[in-house]
Amino acid sequence: MFCDRCGTAVPASAAQCLRCGAPLAAVALVPAQTPRGAGGWIGAGWNAVTGNFVPFAVMGLFYLLASSAVPFLLQGPVAMGLQWAALKQVCGKRGDVNDLAYGFNLFPPAVLICLVTTVIIGAASILLIIPGILAAVFLQFPYLLVLDRNLDFWGAIKESFNVSQKHFGSLFGFFLLQLCVIIGGALLCGIGLVAAIPVVFAATAAAYIDLFGLREETRARLSGAPGQ
Repeated sequence: MFCDRCGTAVPASAAQCLRCGAPLAAVALVPAQTPRGAGGWIGAGWNAVTGNFVPFAVMGLFYLLASSAVPFLLQGPVAMGLQWAALKQVCGKRGDVNDLAYGFNLFPPAVLICLVTTVIIGAASILLIIPGILAAVFLQFPYLLVLDRNLDFWGAIKESFNVSQKHFGSLFGFFLLQLCVIIGGALLCGIGLVAAIPVVFAATAAAYIDLFGLREETRARLSGAPGQ
């Protein structure tokens, strides 16, 4: 469990943060009592992207180019910015190509998350395919935890892993549906990936809101100008 104000790890039984003294009950995050599930998250991602298609297609293209040209150094910040735009769109605000710049404002954690999660998933996959799949299932939310809770890259990775284990069944099905979306996009001569990738990011944002909750401070920032 982490303090919603400063991001410090605290015991689940604590009444206040041991670092900043914030009363945890006052800032606690409330996940959805009945998560929408894998199909609901994919549907929310689809609706978000198709409701603002052109900017998200452009951002999907930027992500593909960044991943191919300069993995990690560009891929991480672009992924962070795309995740921010997707979160805005899922929350009823309008995502914009300018939101990609927000990822570069968080350059160090974005690069480190991209690098470390890739290494973890790759190493687990070398051992066996199943550990690699499990790692991918558990490590879907570090970017969002940095954006929402201001965690450092390692704290975000650990929190994604810890919370995801509690929802393994629904997140495993979600991961399989995400794969179907990406494969479907790739089969359309690869062009469909510019839409499939943003749909996956938006669906991940929907799952995050259901399973982790979203800070009121973050909701307020989402209402601000693009890139803020």
